[in-house]
Amino acid sequence: MKKNLLVVLCLFFILLITSCLSIPASATTTGSRTLILDNNTISELDTDNGFTAWFCKDYVNGGKVLVEVGYFDINGERYGFILYDGGYTGEITTFYRDGLHYRWDWGKDNEYSFVIKTDGVGLYYDFSSSKDGTAKPREVYSAYKRYSGKALNNQE
Repeated sequence: MKKNLLVVLCLFFILLITSCLSIPASATTTGSRTLILDNNTISELDTDNGFTAWFCKDYVNGGKVLVEVGYFDINGERYGFILYDGGYTGEITTFYRDGLHYRWDWGKDNEYSFVIKTDGVGLYYDFSSSKDGTAKPREVYSAYKRYSGKALNNQE
């Protein structure tokens, strides 16, 4: 009886461990990645040059990845993205250079923005309650550029 219970427990452990192996790569892992953006799955291998991204941590305390922003090209068309909570799910954004800074806009009428300045400071803006179209940064991050996959061959 004890032998059968031990076998069942071992099998349960093996199933538990192997079920975790199929999780897509997150913002903190290396290698080929798959992101879920606006409920669409996008593999880094399907892009022209991979994902170029910046992972962002709390400006004062550092710690875990809180936000990741980046961009990719498919057939020469550029798309931006934002990932939440250090994971692999998020939203498609509008990405562009604003002078020397990188900028991502998203939401209804682009009410949210994320800007990375030349010194690596990331700023999150929420314009949703702005009466005059201006806002002060709601959160400040330290941003670190991340190269992965095919993006290593085409660094900016």
